[in-house]
Amino acid sequence: MKLHRAHRPSSVLLDGIALALLSTTLTLVALWMILCVQKVAQQPAAAGIMTVRLDRQGGLRLWNQPIRSQDLDGLLAEAEARTRGSAPLIVRLIPDPQVPWGVIHRMLSRLQPSEPQRSWILQLQLP
Repeated sequence: MKLHRAHRPSSVLLDGIALALLSTTLTLVALWMILCVQKVAQQPAAAGIMTVRLDRQGGLRLWNQPIRSQDLDGLLAEAEARTRGSAPLIVRLIPDPQVPWGVIHRMLSRLQPSEPQRSWILQLQLP
């Protein structure tokens, strides 16, 4: 009398399933990490914080995008208009470590709201 053993899947099939699950898991983790980093990077903008970075030559970057100095006033007015009625706009100046204090001081005076109907909170974040 022959005894029939239960049919077991081959190890090749199990290895294939394990590799498929592993690659799917790694793909989902990588996608989650990319999206999480983007969400954290955009969180200040969603909270009404406008981050302006200042380099040594006086160049400006807004959310890590280079902007022309003459465009700054229009961007400030647009950002203030979007936040009107909610929490006040926060303008955060972050100079690079090598920026001379004179350049920082000129930029701070430029970022102060000049017109009475405009208002925002100006912050200086030193490196």
